[in-house]
Amino acid sequence: LIPAVGTCIVSRQLCTRPDHDNHWALRDFASRMMAAICKNFHSSTNNVQTRVTKMFSDALCSDRAPLVSYYGAIAGLQELGPEVIKVFVLPHIGALAAKIDMALDTSNSTSRVEEIAAQNIRTLLVKSVSPVLKSVRSPPDHIEEYKASYGSLGPYLQVGVVRSRQQSGSKTTQSSSTAPPTTTPRVSTPGLT
Repeated sequence: LIPAVGTCIVSRQLCTRPDHDNHWALRDFASRMMAAICKNFHSSTNNVQTRVTKMFSDALCSDRAPLVSYYGAIAGLQELGPEVIKVFVLPHIGALAAKIDMALDTSNSTSRVEEIAAQNIRTLLVKSVSPVLKSVRSPPDHIEEYKASYGSLGPYLQVGVVRSRQQSGSKTTQSSSTAPPTTTPRVSTPGLT
């Protein structure tokens, strides 16, 4: 069962028209299913979660994987919890930012699928990484620090962390010298463009 569900998460192509069909929902559902499998069947004998985490981590570290596979790997890792995000996703944010930038660069001849994947990865990262960064980083949340650490994803993550702090009632100190972007970065919902 695990290989079939894993295929639905990190496979290069899951439908005939990936630019129109909503394979993002399948990847998200399969990620939740894989997390449930890990929760219900993991033991020290079979190490299901360890093997699944390695599969997602290998997909995330691959240089030749398409962006849709990165999306699936991130979706799968984020379903396994904040510690998994901290260990396996955070170290790759800078590299992911560069790949997103390349896919969204209008001078490149990037396919529409890669463009949509880049936007969806950005949205997924902001959603899943911001709460982890909130617990890892202490306020104030200076946008320059986020840019230096996380590249072009920095402003999006900074806004996500600030929102997360505000929603949880934490005291957030905004730097007067480094205000967040004057326009909030557009964060789209996966599957919607």
